[in-house]
Amino acid sequence: MKKVLNYLILIIFISSSFDVFFNLSIRGFNIRTCYLASMIFSFLYFTIYKDTFRFRFVGFIFLVIWFLFPLFFVFHTQFLSRNIGYLFWMVFNFITCFSIYKFSNLVSVDKLIRYYMISFLVIACVGFLQFLLSLFGVHVLITMWWRINLIPRINGLSYEPSYFATYLMMGFVFLYFCYKKKIYFFRERFQLVILILLILAIFLSTSRMGILFMITIILYDFFKMLLVSFFTLRISRINLFISFSLLAFMFGIIVYILNNSALKNQYLAGTGIGHTAGHSTENRFKQMTNVWKVFEQSPVYGYSLGGIAPAIARFYGSNTSDSKKVKEFEGLNIFLEVLAASGLIGFLFFGSWLFLFYRSCIKLAHGLRNNNLHREAGILEALIFALTAEFLLLMFSQNILRPYLWIMIGMINALYFRFKDQLNNLLNSFSLQRL
Repeated sequence: MKKVLNYLILIIFISSSFDVFFNLSIRGFNIRTCYLASMIFSFLYFTIYKDTFRFRFVGFIFLVIWFLFPLFFVFHTQFLSRNIGYLFWMVFNFITCFSIYKFSNLVSVDKLIRYYMISFLVIACVGFLQFLLSLFGVHVLITMWWRINLIPRINGLSYEPSYFATYLMMGFVFLYFCYKKKIYFFRERFQLVILILLILAIFLSTSRMGILFMITIILYDFFKMLLVSFFTLRISRINLFISFSLLAFMFGIIVYILNNSALKNQYLAGTGIGHTAGHSTENRFKQMTNVWKVFEQSPVYGYSLGGIAPAIARFYGSNTSDSKKVKEFEGLNIFLEVLAASGLIGFLFFGSWLFLFYRSCIKLAHGLRNNNLHREAGILEALIFALTAEFLLLMFSQNILRPYLWIMIGMINALYFRFKDQLNNLLNSFSLQRL
């Protein structure tokens, strides 16, 4: 039965980015494969183990209180079924976090992370396969094109390339910082291959935001490393080589694009840069301001998690309750969406949970490092870096409920308590030795 749980957790990880594939659709709502796998995992765990109700989550009280606000505001919409569906969506995310927490107690830390990283590798390879097949005229689940019916913008199994890049970003950031800290879960060369494949997949998605974030992260780390070396007069040649090589590779591609007029115009289209139209940038800003406008109309009494798009639609004079039409009014920036969904008071509880989550992880990482548990501290820090990058990226996108975001939160939560128990056991053993 433990093998079945292993397979189920792999399915949860791999299928977390499935938007256009292998989901159960009921009256316009998708029940995702990862959620079905989570529910089956929870049910099987309940039948096998006796500690089912023992579940720890960082800042659990704050998170539950926050969830009560969207629950209370569920009727504040003309599209009630959407609000109810989104609340269930959040419950499914909680169940997924529960599944990861329980599985983390059954296997080693390395095995859990290997499963997680394999999921990114699999989805990246799906993107490569899409790209290669399209070159031979076979187009599988392609949603956008660089050149129509010739060169695709790969999207894996996501709605569009930007979603694909947003998902892969977490795997890239985590592996990048782990590799620099010499933390390996596979053979060193294989882990480097996974990292390079994730970088290439993000480039092939041609998601401007994804590529910009990837370059920014490496530049930040590069200059931070130079600044530290300036004061300490020490620098890791390997880390310097890795960062410099990745930056040279990325800037080489950018220079090639900028020197090709056709590629430059196509790539910058919609940004307003280089005398190109600014419709993409303008649309993003408009979507953000739309969320703020509906929040201003009702700053205390929120619209619940699924009620923001209908509220924006109503703001523009449409009382639609059609699932497809209401998507035309989606907002942008997950934090603004949480603000509008929860109201000002509810948002304070969400912010308190997020602050406590980060503070607890950073504090534990310091404690681990001070007690010579450097590898564990490095893993936790790399996960926090990955989550931070994802949050920043989602400030230019929508939906706090994305399953892969909550799987990352679930991973951090599970390993936080795993490492905290390990540190407590170590400190207790030291105390006993002194006695």
